[in-house]
Amino acid sequence: MPALLARLALPRRPLADVAVVFVALLAILLSGAVFLPIASGADEAAHYVYAAAVVRGQAGTLEPTLPARFSNMDVFAGCIAFHPDVTAACQGPLRISSTAEVLSQTNAGLYNPVFYLWTGLGTLAVPTEYGLYLSRALAAVVTALFLAWGLSLLRRSSRSPLPVIAATLFLTPMTLYVGMVLNPSAWEIATLFAATVAGFAVACRPATTGWREEHSLLLAASCVLVVTRGLSPMFLALTAVALLVVAGFERTRRLLADRRAWILAGGIGAVTAFSVLWVLVHGTNYVGVEKPASLADGLTGISVFYSNYHEQVTQMYGNLGWLDLRSPNILSTSWVLLLGGALVFCFGLATRRARWAILLAFGSATLIPGVLSGLQWSGYGWQGRYTMPLVAALIVIAALAADAGPGTTPMDAGTRRVVGMLRWLLPAFLVVGVTITAVRTGHRYLAGDTSALTAAWQWTPPLAVPVLAVAFFGGLLVLTGTLVRRGGAAVDPAPASRIAAR
Repeated sequence: MPALLARLALPRRPLADVAVVFVALLAILLSGAVFLPIASGADEAAHYVYAAAVVRGQAGTLEPTLPARFSNMDVFAGCIAFHPDVTAACQGPLRISSTAEVLSQTNAGLYNPVFYLWTGLGTLAVPTEYGLYLSRALAAVVTALFLAWGLSLLRRSSRSPLPVIAATLFLTPMTLYVGMVLNPSAWEIATLFAATVAGFAVACRPATTGWREEHSLLLAASCVLVVTRGLSPMFLALTAVALLVVAGFERTRRLLADRRAWILAGGIGAVTAFSVLWVLVHGTNYVGVEKPASLADGLTGISVFYSNYHEQVTQMYGNLGWLDLRSPNILSTSWVLLLGGALVFCFGLATRRARWAILLAFGSATLIPGVLSGLQWSGYGWQGRYTMPLVAALIVIAALAADAGPGTTPMDAGTRRVVGMLRWLLPAFLVVGVTITAVRTGHRYLAGDTSALTAAWQWTPPLAVPVLAVAFFGGLLVLTGTLVRRGGAAVDPAPASRIAAR
C-alpha cells in the first residue's frame, strides 16, 4: 500500500477522504443497478450484447454470434420500453434456455471496445441475460471512482466550499441513473469532470515540484475518457483549451517546459490517437442515424435541434428509462434556474481572462451539441445525457475560477453570505430532486406509473426493496454530508488567487 500511495502521489488522509465518497457513491449506484429491471436503460440491451461480443473476440461488428440466452435482451426491453404503465413483472421467467450460438444484433457494435471489454467480464461470469447485473456493477465501480476522486480533490484543493457545492448541480438524477445502468455515458461524465478538476490544478495552480495527485488523476481520467465514446476526444480538447485560457500565456509557457506535462501529453496523446483511429475506421459516430444529404440540410438540422431544446434540458436533468420516465417539470425548471444563477454568480467573481474561459465552456456546452446533432444527424438522435460531460466541465471551470478570485484578499462578507446560502441550498436540492425521482422510478417499475402510490407491487427485484432503499438513501446522505462539511484547503489562498489576476 505505501508503494501504491507513493506512485499515485496520494497521501493517506486524502485517500481516506476519497474512499468515503467512493463508498457513498457506489452504494447509490449499486442499489439502483440491482433494482432497475433488465434492459430498462435506453439502448442497454445493445450495450450488453456488444459487451458479451467484445470479451468473446468480436469487437467492431453489428452482428456478433453469441449464446442464444443473450437474445432475451430485446424481449426484456420491449415489454417495458415506452409502456410506463407496464410493470417489470412483464419480463417474467427465462424464455430461452439454449446455449447454442446464434447471430445477434447490436447498434453499439462499432463503438470503442474498452468500456465493453471491462463490463463484458460480467457476461463471462454469468453467461445469461442476468449477467447484466454484474456488468452494471463493474461499470459503476469505475464511475464511482472517478466521481469520488474528482469531488474529493475539488473539496480539498479549494479555498472556499463554492466549487464542490456547485458540482452537485451536475449530479442530476440522469447522471446517477446512467451510472446505474450499462451505458458508457456515465464514464464520459465522470471522467471529464475528474479531468477538469485535475487539469485546473495542473494548469492553473501555482507551480509545484514532483509528481502529485492531480497528475495521476488527470492522466487516468483523460485516458479512460477518450476511449469511452466517439466524441470524447473532442470534449477533452475543448475543455483543455478553456483551462489554458484560465492559465494564461506565461503559465502555459512554463507548462511546456515541465517534464510532467510532457509525460501527461504523451500518455494521453497515445490513447487519443488509438481512439480517434478507431472512430475513423469504424464510423462510430454515424451508427443508427442518417447523415444529412447536404450542408444546407445539416444547417437546417441545427435549427431542428434548438426548436426542441427544452426537451434536451429535461433529459439532462432526469428523463429516465427509455426517455419515458420524466422527472417533474418543477425539478428540471428549478435546476436550470439554480445552474444559471450559480454560473452568473461565478462569472461575476472571476477575472476578465477567466470569464473568457467560462464563456468558451458555456459555448461548448450549449452550441457544440446543436452543431454536431445538425451536421451529423440532421438534428435528431442527440440525447441530453450526451451534453452532461460538457455541463460538468463548465461548472467546474466557473466555480474554480470564482474560487480563485481576482485578488489576494479573501471573499468579501456579501460573497461569503451567498456561498453560505448555496452551501445548503444546492445539496438540499440534490437530495430532494434525487429522492422524488427515485420514488417515482421505483413506483413506475413496481406498480405502474399512473397507478396510485398505495397500489400493490406487482414485481420484486433481486434484493428486497427496503434493503436497496437503505443503501441508496444512506449513500445519498453520506455523500451530501461529506460535500457540505468544511474541507481543509490544500492550497494557499493568496498564490492560488494570483493565477487569474493577470
